[in-house]
Amino acid sequence: MQCKTRKKKRQAKEQERRRQKKLEKQRSKSKGTAHGPRPTRNQKEVARRLLAGEVSMVGGTGWSFVEPFLAFLGDVGFYEVIQIDGERFIRKMMAISLLILTYEVKVLLGLAGMNCVGPTLFRDIALLKLIGYTSQQLQEGFCQRGYGDKQRPMHKNVLADAVEKLTASELEYILNTSIQRLVEKGVFAESRGHFALDGSDLETTARYQGAGMKTVTERHWSRKEKKLVEIEKTIYGFKLLALYDVHLRLVVAVKVVQIQEHDSPFTRQLLQQGIENLGEGIIQVLLIDRGFLDGLTLWQIKHQDGIDFVIPVKSNMHVTADARAFLQQKPDDGFLFAAERPGEGEKQTGHIKLIGVKSLTTYNQYGDEDHQRLSNRTDFEGNPINAIVITKFDHNIYTNDKAKVFLTSLPVSDPLAVIDLYDLRSLIENTLFRELKQGWFLGVFPKKTADAVRGHVYLTILVFNLTNAFRTQVGQDLAKRGIRRQRRSWHCAHRFIIFAGEFYAVFDIETVFILLGKPPDICWRVDPDQIYRQFASVGLQNPYGAI
Repeated sequence: MQCKTRKKKRQAKEQERRRQKKLEKQRSKSKGTAHGPRPTRNQKEVARRLLAGEVSMVGGTGWSFVEPFLAFLGDVGFYEVIQIDGERFIRKMMAISLLILTYEVKVLLGLAGMNCVGPTLFRDIALLKLIGYTSQQLQEGFCQRGYGDKQRPMHKNVLADAVEKLTASELEYILNTSIQRLVEKGVFAESRGHFALDGSDLETTARYQGAGMKTVTERHWSRKEKKLVEIEKTIYGFKLLALYDVHLRLVVAVKVVQIQEHDSPFTRQLLQQGIENLGEGIIQVLLIDRGFLDGLTLWQIKHQDGIDFVIPVKSNMHVTADARAFLQQKPDDGFLFAAERPGEGEKQTGHIKLIGVKSLTTYNQYGDEDHQRLSNRTDFEGNPINAIVITKFDHNIYTNDKAKVFLTSLPVSDPLAVIDLYDLRSLIENTLFRELKQGWFLGVFPKKTADAVRGHVYLTILVFNLTNAFRTQVGQDLAKRGIRRQRRSWHCAHRFIIFAGEFYAVFDIETVFILLGKPPDICWRVDPDQIYRQFASVGLQNPYGAI
C-alpha cells in the first residue's frame, strides 16, 4: 500500500515537472515587443489556476477577434517590425511599438475620432492587457497629462501626438517591411499579377497645416436657370496614391502628397517600391488611371521594368484621332481586330463592341529621352504601341469622334480580353478607397497637420493590409465581407477573457461556472461532459461520476 502511495507521489511530481517544463518552453516562444512580452494563451493552465483561486483579472471579450489577429501578427513578425527608435520622440515614457500597436487596434475597432479612444478603447482593460500593457501601467498610467481615471493609461492626445511624430521614413519602413514579411509567408503566391494604380483625394479644411489647394469645376442643377451650370470651387487637402493587387485586395506601395500634385511624376516611384517589396515577376500588368499618362513613363514600364500596361487616353491627343480613324476600315486580323459581345437580358446589359489596333506609331511621346528629342524632325518615326477603340458599351453608342480609346502594350488580337482586364481597375476605387474612407475612417485624422495625416493614412493602410492577409477563417471572411459587417458579427457577450499571471484564456461563461463547481442546469453552448474530460488533468472533477 505504501509502495503504491509513493508511486503516485512520484508520478504526481513527474507530471508537475513536465508541466513546469512545458510552461517554460511556452514562455521562451512567447511573441513579444519592445514594451515586453504579450501574455500567452493557455486554456488548461488558466483553468488550473482558476480552480486554485489564482486569477489576476477577468474581462469581457466584446472584441474577441483581436486575440487571434494579434497571434497572426506575431506569426508574420510584425512586432519586430514596429520596434523603431522614434526619431522625433524626445520624452520616451513608453515603448514606441506599444503606441503604434494601440493606434492600430483603435483603427481595427472602427473608432473614428480620437474622442472615442478614452471612453471605448482605454476602458477595455482586458483588451489593453492583451495588447501588452502591464497591470502597473494600466493602474498608474504613463503621464500626468489630463485628470481623472478616464485618462489612463494615457491621454488621448498622447496617442495623437505619437502618430504625428512618426517620420515619413519610419512609416515607409513599417509599411514596406510588413509587406515584405507577407511575401515571405507566401501571401502573394496566389497573386495573378494584375495591379491597379490610382489616386484619391483626401479633403480637409484650409486650417490643416501643410495642406495643398486646387480649384475644381463642379456641375450643379440651377433651379433659377433650369439647367446645369458649372461652378468653380477651391478644395484643400492631400492625395493618396496607391499600387494595389486587385485580386488579393492588398496595397503594395503608397504615397501621400498634396492634393494639387499631378499623378504622373509618382508612377515609377510607386512601381519601383512595389517591385522592391514583392520581388521580380509578381507585378505583370499595370492598370493605370488617365492621370498617370506619360509617354516616357509608359516606355520605361514596358522596356525597363518588363511590365505590361493598359491606360485610357485623352480625346484631344493625336494618337486618339489616329486610332479612331481605323473604325472606317475593315478588320484584317493582322493589324486590325474587331470583336463584339452581346448583352444579357432584355436591356442587353454589358453589350460591348470594339476594335483592336496593332502598332500605332503616332504617339510621339512613347519612347526614351533620346527618342523624344527627335520628335520635331521630318524623318521622325514613333515607336509602335497597340490601341483599343470602343464604339458601344451598354446603352451608350459612341460616334467615331467620341469613341473611347485605350493604349496598351498587351497583344490586341483579342481586344475583349484586354478590356475585361482593365475593368478590374475599378476595384481599387470600390474595394480600397471607398472601403478605407467609409469602413476604416481614412478621412478622420487625429490632428490638423500634414504629418498627422500621413501617419494616419500609413497606419490605416497597414492594418487594412494585415487584416486582409489574416490567414484564419475569420480573416478570410473579413477580406470577403468587409470590415463593417464583420465587426457586427464579432460581438460575443457570453465569452470572457481570464488572466492568470503571464497566461490568459478565453472561456464561455458556462465553462467558467462548470470550472467553479457550479454547473448550470441547462447548458446551451457547451457540452459539460466534454468540459470535464478536457480539464480532468488539471483537477476538475465530475460531480456526476465517471464519464
